[in-house]
Amino acid sequence: MKLLNVILFAALLLGGLSSCSKDDDNAAIIGTWEGTWGFDFDEPTIYEKWEIKKGGKMTAYNSNGGKMAEGKWEVNGFNFKAEYTTETSHNTYKFEGLYSDAAGELTGNWGAAPSTTDGGTFIMHQQ
Repeated sequence: MKLLNVILFAALLLGGLSSCSKDDDNAAIIGTWEGTWGFDFDEPTIYEKWEIKKGGKMTAYNSNGGKMAEGKWEVNGFNFKAEYTTETSHNTYKFEGLYSDAAGELTGNWGAAPSTTDGGTFIMHQQ
């Protein structure tokens, strides 16, 4: 009976540990982000909203609130990467930059895939 209790406890412990995921590590980034992007070295002025979702998925919206793209994201420490494909033109864009959970800010460069730098810069703030 004691052996059965030990086995049951070990199974519960392993089940609890395996339920932790990468999303748990990056839970602070999940949510709504609003900001701007710009071309080349111009100041970012074009509005965009992102819904960063669990499981590494994201949706992008334009200034009218219309869905414009679906994609994926990842964070490794302070390094943020995202990629999405637009709904209408089916172009794929990549974003790479810095994530600050303390400031609630994403900043970096974007480009037409496979590049992350040939488009311009972006800055997003968590809402």
